[in-house]
Amino acid sequence: MTARGGFDLSILQDWALSVRADTIELRATAGTGEVAPTPGQQGWLPGDGTAQMMGSVSALSLSAAASGLSFQGVLNRGNRGNRGNRGNRGNRGNRGNRGNRGNRGNRGNRGNRGNADEGAYFTILAPWEERERLHDLRALWVNLPVVPPPDRRDLRADLPYLLDLQARLQTPAEEGRRQDILNERDLELSAYLAPLGINGNSGFDETMRLMVVVAELCEEVGMRYKDRWMAIRPSMLEPCLRPFIDNPAHASYPSNHAFQSMAIAQVFARAVPEHPGNPELFRRAMRVAHNREWAGVHFRADTRAGFQLAQLILPVLEQVLEDQMIRVSEEWRG
Repeated sequence: MTARGGFDLSILQDWALSVRADTIELRATAGTGEVAPTPGQQGWLPGDGTAQMMGSVSALSLSAAASGLSFQGVLNRGNRGNRGNRGNRGNRGNRGNRGNRGNRGNRGNRGNRGNADEGAYFTILAPWEERERLHDLRALWVNLPVVPPPDRRDLRADLPYLLDLQARLQTPAEEGRRQDILNERDLELSAYLAPLGINGNSGFDETMRLMVVVAELCEEVGMRYKDRWMAIRPSMLEPCLRPFIDNPAHASYPSNHAFQSMAIAQVFARAVPEHPGNPELFRRAMRVAHNREWAGVHFRADTRAGFQLAQLILPVLEQVLEDQMIRVSEEWRG
């Protein structure tokens, strides 16, 4: 993938997930260690007006390993346990002195991580302009018709599936997935950048900023929906389920990783609709989301709700991020 391309980069299309001028259909394909989606399983949503969010395997063969990718971008979420004063969430500048998020040096002395073997970290200041626009449009997203979480009986029916994933995760075949799960605790960016041919030195700052801002905005929206239902984590229902990573200190439904990942893929595909890496970007977003099921911290219903929320809020994100999406399209036009 070259840094410059002759794409038609219009973002003023009909509302649809698209790679080119028309709608794309992303069909899930079972790969090594994957679980093929069937009704009621991962990557599947009912076709009743909510979108079917299904992954596809791109013709591209780009991968993080193949591209020698060393870039990582930490987006969230240090100590989420101290969420007492939620009244000021609209003003995130004062949330644990997070207003200066561009300077991550005070986050567990991580300021020097860019010089470590772990790779560089892309950082931005708090996206206050986008947050203002998001809250100006609050009426459009605060009561979206997200399907409520299942009852306890339906959640218990999902436990054998999660226990099976738990056992499979410990096999040699899933060594790569185990490392991905650890990397994705902070929702790092490499999974979304590799399909686009971007590494830390590629100079696509507008694209990387767009992804960070999408994740920031979706984190805030997602937390509001989590607080609406206060759904339990799988291991709280089944003690035999031992999560591979610690349960986050907030409710389970919907999955913010699924929400953020699918929103990142959708918004980029709208900004650069003819990028050949878009199908692979969607597949990677699906994998990030489903890895949380493999890790034992989400039910499949959590993942589906995250995908649905990403679909429903896309028109709002396009309004909020219009200027940034234009900058991204210009960045790829060259």
